[in-house]
Amino acid sequence: MGASVKNNKYVVDDYSFSTRAEYDRALKEKETISYITANTNMSDMRAVLKVYNRAVEKKSFQTVIGLEFIRNMRKRLIGSGFVTEETIEPVPVVAAAKEMSHVDDKSLAESKAQKYKKLYEESSAGLKMRNIIIAFLVIIIIAMVVITYKTKYSIFTYFTDYKTQMEEELVDKYEKWEKELDDREKKLDSREKILEDGDKNTDSENEGDSNIDNSVSGSSE
Repeated sequence: MGASVKNNKYVVDDYSFSTRAEYDRALKEKETISYITANTNMSDMRAVLKVYNRAVEKKSFQTVIGLEFIRNMRKRLIGSGFVTEETIEPVPVVAAAKEMSHVDDKSLAESKAQKYKKLYEESSAGLKMRNIIIAFLVIIIIAMVVITYKTKYSIFTYFTDYKTQMEEELVDKYEKWEKELDDREKKLDSREKILEDGDKNTDSENEGDSNIDNSVSGSSE
């Protein structure tokens, strides 16, 4: 058994790995196994159990190469009667856990992507509505400005001499009204004078007629 790379296939001890990283990890674990077996009395179950527990605790092996080595130690320990299946720790499958974690992370990423997409769509819709409202308000403001601008006294004339102009207009109106009153009084005076003159003429005529009548009466006597 050995390791080889052919046609993009990474093979270690009859196991094919899909990536270069997994292949390199398997080679490293194979070297570690060779070091352990060369420096440990594998017939001493106490020593084997110590290596086993340490490997399980540290999760030193993650590829099928290392996991198979741990599993074989476990079988030897149980088979020797040194430990029971209930007391020995099971083999930790870290690689599978990582794969599951990768799947979970992928699902979480997709979920977040959908969430952000939905938020983006909602924010885009909200932005569109906000722009419509702003445009509507701008139109209203423009209309109000135009109407106010056409008004003689408005906000545009607030800081000008509009007060003076208003006072002058009021004075002009008062003077015009006063002149109209004077004209009316003069007309009334003229009418009263004409009526008085008419009354005087009537009295004179009546007095003349009375004198004539008196003269005629005296002659008859």
